[in-house]
Amino acid sequence: MFHTLFKKQCHVLLSLIFVLIAIGGCRSAVPVARVDDEPFFAATKDADLNQITQKILETGRQRKFGMKVIAAGHIEAFYAHRNARAVMDIKYTTKHFSIIYKDSSGLKYNKAANTISSHYNTWVKNLKADLSNIYPLSPSADATLPKSQDKTRAELIPPKPELTDSI
Repeated sequence: MFHTLFKKQCHVLLSLIFVLIAIGGCRSAVPVARVDDEPFFAATKDADLNQITQKILETGRQRKFGMKVIAAGHIEAFYAHRNARAVMDIKYTTKHFSIIYKDSSGLKYNKAANTISSHYNTWVKNLKADLSNIYPLSPSADATLPKSQDKTRAELIPPKPELTDSI
């Protein structure tokens, strides 16, 4: 009797695990994220397109994206992780930016359903958050300090301690 009860419990447990795995697998295919006309942080209002381009390149590279300038207002970004890779276009002005899916491999992209692995959307979400907050773009970052803190950059960075050879 104990043996039969144990077999039934194992069967129910294995069925439950299978259902959870199947549901989890379905969850990984999600609608492809697209960012349209997202505004930049207010500090970019006086920036020119070259400054914006440089900040986008810097921001993407900090996030480990490969970045390639295609034309003024257009950067191709690519990201690779393990066996997955994605390519996206970043189109921008001095006020807004868009992130648009271009190509991928290893991410289960389905063109007809417009779905992809949730990993892609995470990469886009992180890049969007970083690009939304790029600043400052003024010629001098010190110009944004309050008057009470009007110091040069050298004064703001503490000196490195001297290393000595004492025994």
